[in-house]
Amino acid sequence: MHKLLTSILLLFLLLGSGPTFAKSNEYRFTIKPGDSLSKYFSQLGLSDRLLANLLSANSQNKQLNQLKIGEKITIRLQKNRRFKSLSYYPNDKKNLEIFLVGNRFSNAPTHSKINAKPFSTINVVISNSFGYDAQKAGLGLSVVDAVVEALSWRLDFDTDLHKGDRFSIVTDGSAKPIGIIYEGHNKQIEAFLHTNKQGKTRYYNRYGYTLNSSFLRAPLKYKRISSKFQLKRYHPILKTYRPHRAVDYAADYGTPVVSTADGVVQLKGWKGALGKTVIIKHGVSYTTVYAHLSKYARSLRKGGSVKKGQVIGYVGSTGRSTGAHLHYELRFKGERQDPLSYKLPKQKKVAHSELWRFREQVNRVLASL
Repeated sequence: MHKLLTSILLLFLLLGSGPTFAKSNEYRFTIKPGDSLSKYFSQLGLSDRLLANLLSANSQNKQLNQLKIGEKITIRLQKNRRFKSLSYYPNDKKNLEIFLVGNRFSNAPTHSKINAKPFSTINVVISNSFGYDAQKAGLGLSVVDAVVEALSWRLDFDTDLHKGDRFSIVTDGSAKPIGIIYEGHNKQIEAFLHTNKQGKTRYYNRYGYTLNSSFLRAPLKYKRISSKFQLKRYHPILKTYRPHRAVDYAADYGTPVVSTADGVVQLKGWKGALGKTVIIKHGVSYTTVYAHLSKYARSLRKGGSVKKGQVIGYVGSTGRSTGAHLHYELRFKGERQDPLSYKLPKQKKVAHSELWRFREQVNRVLASL
C-alpha cells in the first residue's frame, strides 16, 4: 500500500500538479487552476471526513475553501501517514497554521514565539531496568530521576516494564527533559515540560493536564468517624494509650471502599493487626492504606493500576478490630499524615492564555521524533 501511494505521488509530480517534497513526510503545494484542498488530501490518502473536521474546527479554516492561484500550502504527515499539520500561505492574509493534537485541530497564532533551542532525542529500550538501561544509553542520574518522577503516577517502574518497552527522551540542553514518550506493551504515556508565567515548571499530557490525579477526601460512604488521627489514643483491645496515625470510618459491613486517587497496587493481602489490607502507591511521594477489609475487589491485583473512585475492597473487621470499619492511612514520603487536614495535591492544567504556546511546544517535540 505504501509503495502504491508513493508511485501515485511520483506520477502527480511528473505531471506537474503534485506536491514538491521538502523532507520526509512533508508535502508542499503551489495552487494551480482547478486545485483544491480536497484534491491535495486525496493525493496524500487523507479522508474527506478528516478534511470536513479540519474546515469546521475554526472559522479561520474556512478560507481554505477559496484558494487562489499561486498561494502555497504545506501538509505534514506522521510516520504512519496520519495527518500532523498544515501551513497555508495566502497572498493577502496572515499565514494559517493548523495542528492535529490528539483528535482535535488547533490553530497556532503566527505571532507566537517558541523556544528555538534544537532538540535531541535519546531512546531507551528496556532490557534490564529503566535505571540501568537509561544510564547505558547515556542519560545522567538527574535525568533518570526526572523521568521517574514525571511518569510515576501512570507507570510503576518496578512492575509495569517489559523487555522491548521504549522511552524516547527529548532534551533541549535544560536540566530536565522537554518531552518524555513511553511506549509499552499495554500502555503509552506522554509528558511535556511547561513553565508557566509564574515560573512553575510541571509535566503535562498533550491536552495540558498534569499526570497526577486529585484525591478524594474519603474512600467510602461512612456513618461516622469513629477514631481520628491522634498521637495518643486509648486502644479498646490492647487497653493502653498508643498513637493512631490514621482515620477510622465506621460503616456497614460490605460497604464498597474506593481508591482515593489514581495509583498502583503495592499490596493486596494480610498485614498483621490490620487484617486484609490494600496499599496503593500514588506517584513517588504518596501512599494510601485501606485495612480491616472483608474482601477485595475481584479485578484487584498486586502491581495493577487503579483509578480514582475505583472499588478496591469492602468494609469488614479482619485483624485486630472491634467492629466493622475502615482503617485509612495517608502517607507522604513514608510519613503518616492526617487525611482530614493534609493539603492534598490537585490535578493542574495549563492556563488558557498559555495553551497555544504549550501546544506549539508539544508539536515541536512530536515532530522531532
